[in-house]
Amino acid sequence: MRPEDTPGETSWPRHHWALLGEGWADGLRSPLTDAERAEVEDWCGRGLPLVVARRRPGDGADEVRLGLATPDKRRIAVHVAADAVAGRMGPVPLAEALDAAPAEWRAPLAELARRSAALGVPAAVYGSLAWQHRTGLGYVRAESDVDLLFAPRCRTGLDRLLGLLAEVDDASHGAGPRLDGEILLPGGAGVAWRELAGRPARLLVKGAAEVGLYDTAAVLALFANVEAA
Repeated sequence: MRPEDTPGETSWPRHHWALLGEGWADGLRSPLTDAERAEVEDWCGRGLPLVVARRRPGDGADEVRLGLATPDKRRIAVHVAADAVAGRMGPVPLAEALDAAPAEWRAPLAELARRSAALGVPAAVYGSLAWQHRTGLGYVRAESDVDLLFAPRCRTGLDRLLGLLAEVDDASHGAGPRLDGEILLPGGAGVAWRELAGRPARLLVKGAAEVGLYDTAAVLALFANVEAA
């Protein structure tokens, strides 16, 4: 299988967010325990979102998998009919999440947001910083990573972005948060930017429903194809 064959484009992309509507439990496609159901009910009653999770092979187009992550690191997987979702949101832009970051992180993250946007590859975030921004609850700790998300549309943009991230990483000298996260491929699947920057022979590619190892040259060719189009 080639990386372009990995399911990527979907109406429910990973790192997007969803609000469940009233009566959401009637749309459950996989059971929850009574305790899980009560916690999700309370969460939704407070108007808080869940994150879109990876689909599983065999899931129908009318189903969505969501994740609820609590500040104490518990995880609840919610598998529901798509019509149980009352609202949707895209990934959190890094520039919008700065107020949720510790004060000492804000200046370097703001500079990264500015410089990546100038390259035409705006930064978004997922993980603890995104959860803290979306909910106002305390997810971020001193040891937390900042999980960045980028979607370059051509090889030139990708190379410039990786150069920027390497520069920022080298300049930090271990100060501030560790920058982690994913590069989204043109088809919507994702690869870890640190892994891609190291140019291994093969890369772990995370699709909408599957995860697999692919030749790095084939992954990079996806960007070249977009640039030439």
